[in-house]
Amino acid sequence: MKQGNILVRLSYHLKKYLIIYTIIVLLLGVLCGNIWSEVIIENKSLLKSLIVLFAILTIYPSMIQLKTEHLMREFKNHRAMITGVIYVFIVSPLVAITLSPLFRNKMLSIGFVVSNIVPASSASIGYVLIAEGSIEVATALAIISLVGAVLLIPVYIGLYGTMISVAIPINKILMSITYTLIIPMILGQATRYPLVKAKGTRFVNIDLKPYLSLATILSMLILITLLIMREATYVFKMPLIVVEIIVLQSIIILMIFGLSTYIDKLINLNYESHMAVAFLSATKNQSVAAVIAVMAFGALASLPPAIIPAIQAPLCIAYLHLDKKIRKYFERN
Repeated sequence: MKQGNILVRLSYHLKKYLIIYTIIVLLLGVLCGNIWSEVIIENKSLLKSLIVLFAILTIYPSMIQLKTEHLMREFKNHRAMITGVIYVFIVSPLVAITLSPLFRNKMLSIGFVVSNIVPASSASIGYVLIAEGSIEVATALAIISLVGAVLLIPVYIGLYGTMISVAIPINKILMSITYTLIIPMILGQATRYPLVKAKGTRFVNIDLKPYLSLATILSMLILITLLIMREATYVFKMPLIVVEIIVLQSIIILMIFGLSTYIDKLINLNYESHMAVAFLSATKNQSVAAVIAVMAFGALASLPPAIIPAIQAPLCIAYLHLDKKIRKYFERN
């Protein structure tokens, strides 16, 4: 029991200071990558395998938390579903494609685009919960985002590759989607249903949540470290690339938050539905993007998904702190 309490406290601590720890591991990755550059070059295949492993370990816990028991009931809010799909699968990818030529390197451009066509992150529903938004709408959008991503990621990347004259290894992309989306979802639900049957939904949705969050956060921090280590020498020599990724991704996230706030109010969504749509649209699962980038395009393309968590979390938290003003805005006639 005592050990359980320690792990729960550690989970909440890491979640509270996630931004700080993300910055720490980014710096640690750059430092270690430069010190052990020769070792990294000699063990690139091992590092690639570790990246895939820790990406799966980052994604799997969130799939256990994905509530698919009452799937049809969660799709009733059609306006929220349609607007969410537009933000996730049309607005975000198209804005990313529009901004991508600002990167001088094509692999960085591809990595940036990939980072904006993957499904929502596991943290999204947590933000919705804190904001007192609709968990039902958030869960439905998470499922749509997941299924839609499996179908649309190869299409978007294929079209973008044609635009910039880069050959796209579709078989590697499909393989990476299988590793990061399909297999974790199957394993996660295969874990969830027996646990729900044996222990009840409260155990899986509430009691187990801090431990799953802890596993996700630790795996994500290790994953970010490994990703940065692979291209540490490049980051060290050209730090402005990091700034460029952060600025361009901030534009996309702020645009999604701003657009959804205005449009959702215009179409008479309530506050609860809006917060679900906003967070599920603005956040992306960068672990999925990292594996696609590493497996299909190489380490340089994985820089955007490694760096984006450093800005994604603070912007979401900033929007979360506006919840009272946003609620008043949506309740105003």
